[in-house]
Amino acid sequence: MWDATVSAEPVQYRLDPEAGAAGQPAGSSSRAGLAAFLGFVRQVGLERVLRARVRLPVQERRTGFTVVQKSLALLATLAAGCHSAREGDFVLQPDPVAAAVLGLPRWPHSSQLTRQLRAFGGQHVAALRQAFEDLLAEQSTVRQRLRRGERVVVDVDQTDIPANGRTYQATACGHFKKKGARGYQATAVFAGDTGGGDDEVLATFLDPGNAHATWRFGDVLDVLERVLGPLERLLGLILRFDCQYATADDLAVLLRRKLHFVGRIYADQTAATWAREGASSLAWIELSPIKWVADLGTGPVSPGRPDVVCRRLLVRSTGARHHCGYTAIVTDLPPEVLPTTELEPFSEARQTIEGWLSEATAALQLKGLWSRSFWGLSAFLIYAALASNRLNWWLRRELRAPGQPLVGLRQLIGRVISLPAQLVRTVEGHLLLLLPPSHPYAPWLARAAPGWQLPLPFPQFSPCDAHL
Repeated sequence: MWDATVSAEPVQYRLDPEAGAAGQPAGSSSRAGLAAFLGFVRQVGLERVLRARVRLPVQERRTGFTVVQKSLALLATLAAGCHSAREGDFVLQPDPVAAAVLGLPRWPHSSQLTRQLRAFGGQHVAALRQAFEDLLAEQSTVRQRLRRGERVVVDVDQTDIPANGRTYQATACGHFKKKGARGYQATAVFAGDTGGGDDEVLATFLDPGNAHATWRFGDVLDVLERVLGPLERLLGLILRFDCQYATADDLAVLLRRKLHFVGRIYADQTAATWAREGASSLAWIELSPIKWVADLGTGPVSPGRPDVVCRRLLVRSTGARHHCGYTAIVTDLPPEVLPTTELEPFSEARQTIEGWLSEATAALQLKGLWSRSFWGLSAFLIYAALASNRLNWWLRRELRAPGQPLVGLRQLIGRVISLPAQLVRTVEGHLLLLLPPSHPYAPWLARAAPGWQLPLPFPQFSPCDAHL
């Protein structure tokens, strides 16, 4: 019995003037790039890892859908730019390509996708995270670059997800834009494209709204250890974080393990104290008309922790109404590796992870509340990270030719995935997508498609299905 999940039928791409293939018209598709993307997902082995790791407590039925099929359908819904599972009923259910490329007789209803998220418990989220880490350990470009001795910067940040409804589980008041709001805090670990490699999400965590960022610092290091290998041996790895992760205890752990880091000091008052104590001896270097830096050398990060000693940089900036403010940056990198004039811009480059959070919020609905279950939302964040990584890998490894500019997630989903096409079913039984030749991204799909087509004929196909 042939038991594959993706591509029961090969899907081919051609530009409209080059079609010339006899066949029957089979309608149209508003998500022509989805077939090539799901083919790439199968190529990188996602369904194999999901089948081996994820076991949900659901009732299996032969006429329904398996957990792996619904996981891939959820991934496809995210990659199609749907704002909710319900939107997939209107966007992907009428599309003949979406169900055909997954080998499904029909597109799963949105209630089945949300029910799958609701079935997740703590142990199931841990299993899904393990599957996510297994794929990263096998195929991560960041891991390969570190093994070659290159410098890789890993950013850690936390973002809030408001959820004010009474039926959302495990919400709490916290640091939200609106006073008195409730919700969650999501922690993301991201390796940005600062050195020519792929953008990769290395981990995501969800906590109640009152969770402090430093609660997840140990988990972040554990995940990096599992995905990248022994961190002490990765000399090119640099952790970069904001002030909420730069507590004295966190810095002590990094110094003890000899891990390179760059972060802002935890207490804002500490920077003003350092500036006042060294007012007569500081040598300020101008970076811009409103910003100066001074290297304080090596010293304790706070008076209460004289044992935590690292290099300190003081930043003076002029804000609104010419008010002068101070911030402090701490690192273990010596001046010969990261000079004083480059340390502050290097720290400010944390905007890579902030940019990804903005892109994922708009393109992948990172802050979308697709479930009212706490563990269901935790699983959804991992699915969003899976979609982000695979979209970036697909863009760089299959679509983009050398010399062509990179595009972001929003442009990739809005212009490449959402490319319209006419459908033709050829005499061999294949689906042929006729792409508009005037579209600037149509040649990308036409060039990348042949690499993943499956041979025919297939053995007897009898889908093994399950239903929640």
